[in-house]
Parts: sequence; structure tokens; C-alpha cells
Amino acid sequence: MRLCLCLVFLIGMLQPVWAATQVDWQDLIDRKVAAFEDPFASLSVSELRSLGTVIRLRENLAKPDLATEDRLQIEDRLKRLEAKLAVSGIDVDWLLSQRKTIGRKRAKAAMAGNSNLDGKEIAIPGYVIPVLDADSEMSTSGYLVPERGMCSHMPAPDPNQMIRYTLATEWQADSVYEPVRLTGTLSIRPTKQEITLLDGQIEMIAVFDMTVTRVTPLAEQEPVSTTRSFLDFLKSKSQQQEAPAIQ
Repeated sequence: MRLCLCLVFLIGMLQPVWAATQVDWQDLIDRKVAAFEDPFASLSVSELRSLGTVIRLRENLAKPDLATEDRLQIEDRLKRLEAKLAVSGIDVDWLLSQRKTIGRKRAKAAMAGNSNLDGKEIAIPGYVIPVLDADSEMSTSGYLVPERGMCSHMPAPDPNQMIRYTLATEWQADSVYEPVRLTGTLSIRPTKQEITLLDGQIEMIAVFDMTVTRVTPLAEQEPVSTTRSFLDFLKSKSQQQEAPAIQ
């Protein structure tokens, strides 16, 4: 009887951990909103660069004070580039006409979160960017991103690939980009905040908000070579603003 009571007690203690759904970053995406045909996605890096050059050359041709010799050179280069793209089956005029439409769809997809995870207890691995509390050297909030260096050495991820977290535990990050697994309640609550990172102001836009009840440090095969001290990264705490909800 006593053994049974002990087992019941242990099961009750472990239940919150078991209840957390293990998710990956791709699980955060609203796949319905992200499922649209993007004609630019199939282009190679070289083709995208050529398309960008076409745009720039056309803009130069539109300048009223362009010298005749320069105009002839630009027109010649533009014709050769357009012909090269046409041989690859690329309709330049049609593609350029789709830029605004595809841009709007991409922006909408980047801000759309998986509603099935809203209010759910989840566990997700990533790298933390702690944010200092006002008038303190402690941190009870910050951001979780999929890869080390995002928002500093690398561009920021899409908003639905960033989680703003608030700690309901006494854990403190030892460094920026420390690898961890966060467990807690995930909510779709878009926020925007400006922080100082790598001596520069960075705007952090996150679709998700998470109340963290458990932090599990993760070991990595490679040593963290790009990590600087927490205070070095976030020394301008007076310039940090509390993240308001995006309406």
C-alpha cells in the first residue's frame, strides 16, 4: 500500500514534464498561411542576383539626366541580362509584377503562428538572448531563437520563429546564446521591443510569448566561441523598453 502511494506521488510530480509537448521550430509556423506559390523560391542565387541587377538598371534608365553614352551602355547590359534570364525560362516582367503580392504573402506568413499551440504546455530547444530587468543586473525575460548569432551576427528570424519568454523560475542565463530547452506555456501574443545587442539597437519582433517553468541547459559538441558576457551584450539597459503587445 505504501509503495502504491509513493508511485502515485511520483507520477503526480512528473506529470507536468510529461504533459509538455516536444516541438521543433517548424511546428510554430501556420502551414496554411505559409502554403502559397512563391515564383521566386525556385530561382537560383545567380538568377536572383541577375533579377536584382535588372531592377537597378531599369531604375537608372528612368533617370531624366542620364547621359546618352551611359544610357546606351545600360540598355545594352539590360538586354543581355534579360535575354539570359529568358533562356532560363524566366519571364522578367511577370516576375517583377508579382513582387508586391508575394511580399505581402511572405509578411503575412512570417507573422502567422500555429494556433494549435496557443495556450499549450510545450518544450522547445534554442538559444537565449536575455534582457536585463530595469534597474537591475538580473534577467527575468528575454528571447529564444533557433540559431546562435541571430539578431547580431546573423539576421533576425521571422517573427514566428522567435519566442519572447518570461521566467517563472530562478534560473539565470550565464551568457548570450546559451543553448537550452525551455518548458512552459506558449501563447500567440505578438510583441515588439528594442534592445541593445552587440553595441547596436535591435528591434525584436516575436509572435510568441512563453511563461517558462523549466529550463534545461543543453550541451553542444562545439565550444561556444562567440559568447561574450551577459552584461557586455546588454549594457545599455536604460534604453531597453518593455515590449508592448502589437495590436
